[in-house]
Amino acid sequence: MKTAMMTVMVMVLLAGGLNGEAIAQAPPVPYEEQPQVLTRGPVNEAFAQPVNLEIQAGLIAPNRPPADIEEVLPAQRPAGEQFAWVPGYWAWDSERNDYLWVSGCWRAVPPDMNWVPGYWSQTRGGWQWVAGFWAPIRNTEIDYLPAPPELSNVEAPGPPPSANRIWVPPCWYWHQGQYVRRPGYWIAAQTDWVWVPSHYVRTPRGYVFANGHWDYPLERRGVLFAPVYFPEHRYDRSRISYALGITVNIGNLTFSLFSRPKYSHYYFGDYYDKSYLSIGIFPWFEFEQRHTWYDPIYVHDRWRHQKNNPQWGHHKRQEYDRRRADQTLRPPRTYREMESRVSKMPESQRRNFEMAEPITRVAKRNTTAFKFEEIKPEARKKIAEHSRDVHQFVQERSQWETKGDKSIKTGRADVAQPQKPERKDIPPPVKRQKPGMKTTEPSKPEPVRSIGGREAQDRSREKQPVLPEPQKQEKASTHQVVQNQPDKVKIRTSPVAGKPDKSLGRKKNPTQPTEEQKNLKEKGNEGQNQRDNQNKNENKKEEKDRGRP
Repeated sequence: MKTAMMTVMVMVLLAGGLNGEAIAQAPPVPYEEQPQVLTRGPVNEAFAQPVNLEIQAGLIAPNRPPADIEEVLPAQRPAGEQFAWVPGYWAWDSERNDYLWVSGCWRAVPPDMNWVPGYWSQTRGGWQWVAGFWAPIRNTEIDYLPAPPELSNVEAPGPPPSANRIWVPPCWYWHQGQYVRRPGYWIAAQTDWVWVPSHYVRTPRGYVFANGHWDYPLERRGVLFAPVYFPEHRYDRSRISYALGITVNIGNLTFSLFSRPKYSHYYFGDYYDKSYLSIGIFPWFEFEQRHTWYDPIYVHDRWRHQKNNPQWGHHKRQEYDRRRADQTLRPPRTYREMESRVSKMPESQRRNFEMAEPITRVAKRNTTAFKFEEIKPEARKKIAEHSRDVHQFVQERSQWETKGDKSIKTGRADVAQPQKPERKDIPPPVKRQKPGMKTTEPSKPEPVRSIGGREAQDRSREKQPVLPEPQKQEKASTHQVVQNQPDKVKIRTSPVAGKPDKSLGRKKNPTQPTEEQKNLKEKGNEGQNQRDNQNKNENKKEEKDRGRP
């Protein structure tokens, strides 16, 4: 009898546990404590970068970045040997006053190039971002140069000579112990290729010349995963892992694209409030007014649309003004908010708000410029090893650049260096001013408040720099630099290096513009002639002072 009663009691308890009455289940983790997939934020610098024409110190974060996150890739990936996996990294979010994770991306590597990733370098006052750059894959050394002179007259001298030409800004080249200015020129635009002009990257060891190269348009560059914000307590341990799955909608990326030149990053999403201008986040078309950076994607897209839509650039500005004035037109900031808003919209209105979507949906839709394939288990192991190798390469770069700090030796030549610098860092390029212009101290930007809200202050009323008049015909100029040979460092090839795109068939990528090599040679010879003439004039003056005929 007792045995029968015990059996009944056990059955009752089990039944209650199964129904959730006796065994209470823990409530779900609050949304605020979970990782938040964002539909705004920095674009992975390997996927796209604005080109800085005015070299400046990188963004400084007050805190040390956390340990890198181990990214777990989804089963789908773009098919093709030209695609390489670029792991993510931490980015400083000025609005949150905290780090967020810039997720990795599948990137179609530009032909004959390899990616040198950026990193955070410890400096006085915090951690400074050192930008990544594309380098020729054949290079086994990196040259660290003195600060190049400031660029002027970077805008086009007038309208293009033909509808098929786009403007390439000038650039300083290091040639035979001096800087030689390569004038700007008009280049023949290519439908399937974007020309990224030559420029310089500032590092703790010196300035690196980033070669101009042909790159893929955005729709052919690969898969860009959405950034993620992790609550601080979730990454206070040494290392965590996160499964990627939400991608940025590349088709909508240029609808809300911004540039932050000081950080060498593009931003996407809702950065329409005027207060973002005070921290250096500008709409991508603003480079045409400020002339301190160049946007190769905007220039290429404008050329590509000009035949069917001559007012394309004007429409982009109008759309920006509309969204800045009306917050309801701005895209959502998180993936969760996007799903909630889109579910209440008719199909015709959803397109401009869908800033991100699952990679499974993208792969099934089969409307991208490339196909997808499944990642096999053996390939997944190789990708994990590849990610570790990339992180190791970043550490190696950080070591060889910070140990070889040339902060004083690589300063601009004809500018006196202070005897007691306040901080060990590479000095920025010194601006040259026209005669009669007064030197003004830059004002400190006000702290950002209520970003994105109606009460945000308009701090964008800053004085625009006085720009020189465009020149119809630019003559070559040289800039003497009193310094030894450039500092060289031997490096290994970056793990982020792809192979040719077989989907192009027999089509080859365009060759290097002749203006790059031709002008460099001519200007180098002209610069040598200028030095020779200068020496002759000095000798004649000395002989005249000595009373010789």
